[in-house]
Amino acid sequence: MADRTAQRRTTWVWTSLYAVWGVALAAVLVLLFLLPPGGVGWLVHVGWGVFAISALLGWLPIFVFRRRGGIPKRKSYIHTTRLVTSGPYAVVRHPQYLAGDFIAVAVMCITQHWGAIVAGALAVVTNRLSMRKADRDLVERFGDPYREYMDRVPRASLVVGVCRWIRNRSRRS
Repeated sequence: MADRTAQRRTTWVWTSLYAVWGVALAAVLVLLFLLPPGGVGWLVHVGWGVFAISALLGWLPIFVFRRRGGIPKRKSYIHTTRLVTSGPYAVVRHPQYLAGDFIAVAVMCITQHWGAIVAGALAVVTNRLSMRKADRDLVERFGDPYREYMDRVPRASLVVGVCRWIRNRSRRS
């Protein structure tokens, strides 16, 4: 009985965390359309560049999963049956989560408004906690192959991931 209560509590905590993340990210996107660009022009341009990178990180994994994830017919791309470690997953373990972080940071840079900064920071913090849970769930699902993958590929550091990817490619050549 104690295990069931603890499991319900854990489920409630994670459901709440995901809800906070969703509301914070939605608020960030709404503020992007409601607020004018901030006064620091170069920061606005950086924000749009980060936003473009988030689009790539958000959409590319869908195609990679469909191609290499062993997805059963008529199932969503998230129903992979194989561990995918190529494409964007060779650079970071959670490209779509990272895309969420990039959207939040992009809107903070574009609007330069306190509301976007607060909502964006909340989105990033809750998203980072979600990434940790995803890693735990994937270790449970895929076991040692995922642990080895975790040793090779960073969770969400694009710079570290690109540097490792380049280094590993040059070693193979």
